[in-house]
Formats: sequence, C-alpha cells, structure tokens
Amino acid sequence: MKLISKLIIILSCTPLFSQEVNPQVLNEIYEKEKSFTTSLKIGKIESLRKANPPKDTWVFSKLEKYKQSLGSKDILYGIIIMPSSIESSNLYSYNLFAYDIKNEFYYFVAIVSYKEIGGGVKFNNSFLFTEEKSLKDWWVKIFSFYESEKLSAIPEKYLF
Repeated sequence: MKLISKLIIILSCTPLFSQEVNPQVLNEIYEKEKSFTTSLKIGKIESLRKANPPKDTWVFSKLEKYKQSLGSKDILYGIIIMPSSIESSNLYSYNLFAYDIKNEFYYFVAIVSYKEIGGGVKFNNSFLFTEEKSLKDWWVKIFSFYESEKLSAIPEKYLF
C-alpha cells in the first residue's frame, strides 16, 4: 500500500519536474556552439591526435579522413539541439554531425551538453563519435527524441 501511495504522489508531481524549453536557452547554446565546434568542422583536429578516447567512441584516423574530404559536396552537416530525456536534469545537448551522402556514413557526431542554470547555460560535458557502436547509440537517442512530445517544443532552426 505504501508503494502505491508513493507512486501516486510521484506521478501527480511529475508536471512539476517537466522541462519546459526556453527559446533564449536554445539560442545561447546555438551561439556558443558556433565557436566551440567550428575547429572540428573546419578540420582543426591536431589537438585530438594524442587523445585517448573511450573504447568504441572515436578514432583519430576517421577524423583525418574527414579532414581530407573537406570541401566535398557530398558532406552534409546538421545540428540538433534537444533537451535531455531526464525531465528534471535541465540538460540540453547540441549535436553536430557530418554525413557523407554519397558513401552513406557519418564522419563524426560531436555532442556538447549544457546545463540550464538561472536562465543561462553552463558547459556540462562533450562527446565525439566516429565508431559504429557509439553512432548506433546516438541514433537511438535521436529517434526517441523525434518520436517524443519534446520535438514540437524545439524551433526548426535547431533541428537539422
């Protein structure tokens, strides 16, 4: 009985924790990321050469392949800014990807997360993916976001 009572209380309080999308927060993230991810997008990758990334996330040789392909008409870039699936976290992620439309593969997905604090945002974490396993995990999150109600709260400007 106590469990049912707690569950009812939690479910009735859920709207208190729902994350409303603040357009100013989205714009601040968008503007910050133009400068943060530009070096990767334009191929300045040397600072990553000696990095030791977690297993199955990214490898430098794939970033080099991207750098060699810069300027190709076959590279499609996109961004997606989305709130976290954890309602009370106040986290947002900026997702930048470079996709080869001719050969149908991703050169990379770069993700930078921010925490909303007092109407502004603060850097939280960053991730880089080039490997199939991590890209599949990323796609699961992207698909679930696109199937969620949260999608309608994000202006189109931030969705590709």
